[in-house]
Amino acid sequence: ILSCFTIQEPVLGVTELAERIGVTKSNIHNILSTFTSMGYLDRLPDGRYTLGLKILEYAFIINQNLGYPNAGDDILVDTAGQTTEIVYFGLPYGTNVLYLYVAHPANRMGVLPYRDILGETSPFYCTGIGKAILAHMPEEEWLAHIPAERTRFQPNTITDLDAIVEELRRTRRRGYAIDNSERDPNVRCVGVPVYNSAGKLVAGVSTSGPAITMTDEKLMECAGILQNAALRMRERIYR
Repeated sequence: ILSCFTIQEPVLGVTELAERIGVTKSNIHNILSTFTSMGYLDRLPDGRYTLGLKILEYAFIINQNLGYPNAGDDILVDTAGQTTEIVYFGLPYGTNVLYLYVAHPANRMGVLPYRDILGETSPFYCTGIGKAILAHMPEEEWLAHIPAERTRFQPNTITDLDAIVEELRRTRRRGYAIDNSERDPNVRCVGVPVYNSAGKLVAGVSTSGPAITMTDEKLMECAGILQNAALRMRERIYR
């Protein structure tokens, strides 16, 4: 039931939930009542449901337990200032990147679009941060992290499997990944992998900006800034 709620569909009714779970409405009512009383769900005035604050409490516990806020918050803010673009930090999550943090350059708060992406996901194969993480996994693991059905989000999205593999190999050779308006229109992104102090690949960091300003030269400059940031994070991440 909880997995039915998404960013695209944060509010669902009893009938919708029953159909998706494959049970009758009468059977699902007891579960919804229990989850609501425990705080996992909230019942809205119109009778529909949305995730409750108890879920957010657990998310906070998980986030703190991971240890990344102390390891990278100030580095991300500093990196955003150096690149003058938005900076993202994300973790590998199946075939996707799970975004944890975003940092915004302070001098452009009113210029660049800002959104809190905690909990959002995007596919590895079409994002700068995703390709950076995936490319630095063992090659024999790549197919397990590339979905069998791949969405062409934009005209530039690479969906052919052989082409994706070749792109990952190029990414690994140069040490950073490029998203050339493959996930979002008119946005270019560069990403690099993040390792922990034991040398284990744990995350990725990227910076994104309008295609008109993220020239090839700017992408290379940002890649160097991100690589330095990843090295600084490595000294602080112990798990």
